[in-house]
Amino acid sequence: MKLGKAWAKVAANKTVVSISAVAACLACAGTAQAQDAVGSDDDAAAETRSSRGFEQIIVTARRRAESVQDTPLAVSAISADDVEGLNITRLEGLEQMAPSLRVSTASGSGNAPAIFIRGIGTITTALYAEPAVGVYIDGVYSPRGAVNTFDLPDVEGIQVLRGPQGTLFGRNTTGGAIILTTKGPTADPGASMRFSYGTDNEIVASSILQTGDIGGTDFGLKLSGQVHTRDGWVETPGFSQSKWGGALEAYTFGAALGGDISSVLNFDGRVRYNKVSSYNGWEPLGGSANGVAYYTGGEDRGGPPFVIGGGADDLTYRDPRAGDGRATAKSWIASGTLTASLSHALTLKSITGGIWLDQQFRANLGGGYTIGPVINPVVPGQMEFVSPHTTTANPGRARQFTQEFQALGDIGTFNYVVGLYYFREKTEEGLTTIINFPVSAGAAIRLDTDKGYEILSKSYAAYGQVGWKPEFADGNLEVTGGLRYTEDKKTLDSFVTGGAVQDEKNTWDNWGWSTSVSYKVTPDTMLYGRASSAYRSGGYNGPTVGAPPFGPETATTYELGFKADLFDRMVRFNGAVFQTDYSDLQVNAYNPQTFANAITNAGKARYRGFELEAALRLGGFQLDGNVGHVDPEYQEYEYLIGGTVEDVSDSAKFPYVSSWTYRIGAQYELLTGNDGTLTFRTDYSGKSSPYGYSVPAASPNYLVVERLGSDENLSARATWRGNVRGAGMFFQVFGENLTDKRALTFATDFNSIVSGVYSRGRRYGFTVGVDF
Repeated sequence: MKLGKAWAKVAANKTVVSISAVAACLACAGTAQAQDAVGSDDDAAAETRSSRGFEQIIVTARRRAESVQDTPLAVSAISADDVEGLNITRLEGLEQMAPSLRVSTASGSGNAPAIFIRGIGTITTALYAEPAVGVYIDGVYSPRGAVNTFDLPDVEGIQVLRGPQGTLFGRNTTGGAIILTTKGPTADPGASMRFSYGTDNEIVASSILQTGDIGGTDFGLKLSGQVHTRDGWVETPGFSQSKWGGALEAYTFGAALGGDISSVLNFDGRVRYNKVSSYNGWEPLGGSANGVAYYTGGEDRGGPPFVIGGGADDLTYRDPRAGDGRATAKSWIASGTLTASLSHALTLKSITGGIWLDQQFRANLGGGYTIGPVINPVVPGQMEFVSPHTTTANPGRARQFTQEFQALGDIGTFNYVVGLYYFREKTEEGLTTIINFPVSAGAAIRLDTDKGYEILSKSYAAYGQVGWKPEFADGNLEVTGGLRYTEDKKTLDSFVTGGAVQDEKNTWDNWGWSTSVSYKVTPDTMLYGRASSAYRSGGYNGPTVGAPPFGPETATTYELGFKADLFDRMVRFNGAVFQTDYSDLQVNAYNPQTFANAITNAGKARYRGFELEAALRLGGFQLDGNVGHVDPEYQEYEYLIGGTVEDVSDSAKFPYVSSWTYRIGAQYELLTGNDGTLTFRTDYSGKSSPYGYSVPAASPNYLVVERLGSDENLSARATWRGNVRGAGMFFQVFGENLTDKRALTFATDFNSIVSGVYSRGRRYGFTVGVDF
């Protein structure tokens, strides 16, 4: 009944109603079934198009190449053409392409994306945190948000797997997984170049070079590189615009070497270097009576203005003790995959990966500073710089090694995949902060902290999944079942300068499982049911000496869905309804008693929702869209308030969880000279306003930012592709956030002052490119 009531809320949102109406029309069209078989057998994770409609999309969501329309789970596939056509330059741009996906700015960094799927994710960039959404780059698991800040100059395809993926993808996929594949070497030589310029002096310049087969061998080399820079839009007095809030400077270099060693053995090696420097634009939003009076009175004492606004003022004053406020992350990702195709019944794979990360974050998270009297000043009798929260140094590093072995194949009416997995990561992070707490309009207390930690994590897993297509059903029925065993071992060494130290050692293990039943009603229409579990590893709140470990999070999901290609694949309509039950749900929240973010096991929660994806193509016209809804509910949430553990499940919120995500887009394609096409496209996407905090009782200024605001984006673009003197040409003009809608991407209550970061405003630009 509650799920039905949740769906009824659609009527309250006109935008969602319009998308649902489109979906309903396409559903009605489903009464006439297409009888043609699915087209191409291309094994790239991409969508090809023809005048006949949507063709086959091949994905690897079950560790084997198969059509997305034959895969009995909720997965969205995004092609290289989609990435380029929609001007998606970073992971943040993916959220409009899949329902129930939210990608926003992580806490404390302008670098790292915070990924939520079906309401599950983590907002922190801290190296002690375990993500809830697994990101895989060319087959290698990448758990650190600062590593996943790369641009996308050479993407081949992206798959968004929604919901727990614990059997085949393992630990830390209670929300889902994102699989990103870059382009590999090609048999023929070639080159590609792109240049883009837009608002805020944003420049994106990239190139890809393909050598083709080298020296008559089957091996080829691909090189890629990209430079991405832009000025900031949050004015920061005393700094050049290239260091204002929102500014970015990123460099990416990649190489791929691959080919056939023999008739049965193939090697694929990848390496990528990425360096990103960015600047956050935190702005004060409100605060306590003492906090507002103290900080706004600083200008009378000779300090800079402390502007507390009610919206996106795009103005911040940076504490000099944070330096230039730069957040920098440098990373290397390397992988090597050996594939031995011995027979139809047996393929062996070895996937070896390594990730090296070095980062340094500095920021004035309070959004401003002033000059004022302090009860415990550094120099007695003198006023000093005062801010709600300044991070003067936050160095970190991570070193990761992974090894995975797989065996897969088809034997009669059965298909299978089995594997072994090993993960080792060592993380180190230091944190030096200065926090001030006004106790009156004319006095504050200063708190300096210098702390750090080192965590060594090791994970071992074995998994297997078997699928069966019985002969009596002519291949239309498939039943699958899978198991995974995971063991995690962790050690912690943490310290506070001049204070306590903490040593911990823990082991957690988990049995995960999955099962599904799917049936093809027609060659192009499938119904499926799926149930599975997933597990997120336990861990430590590294910087908080004395904090107990938090335990693993487990999830069990139940999903019913359908996938249909109709009218000779002119219509595609997919949908799913789900319920996910969480035990020991991990929630990250700012604790005003310890003055730091902390992860706790909230207890039990239930997430219910649905998702729809639909597309219609008629000649050169295409209409597509998606909608996702999630309705979470705490069943138990034990929280320490004033020294007493209380069940706050009735009042606790789900921070950064948008109940609704939606997109609707339309495009029209015209044929032009030089074998070219001119495409006009517009999209409208959005996310409903999420809560900003999990426990209102723990945030004294909760009502300043109860919700972050709805995030909406109206975009438009015109793209021409054609041939000029044998070269492929690309030209696009685009506009993003045309309505200039601004929403908070992150906000924190620092006890005296609440501050936050707003999304980027209206922007325009153009891109030119050439392919040889």
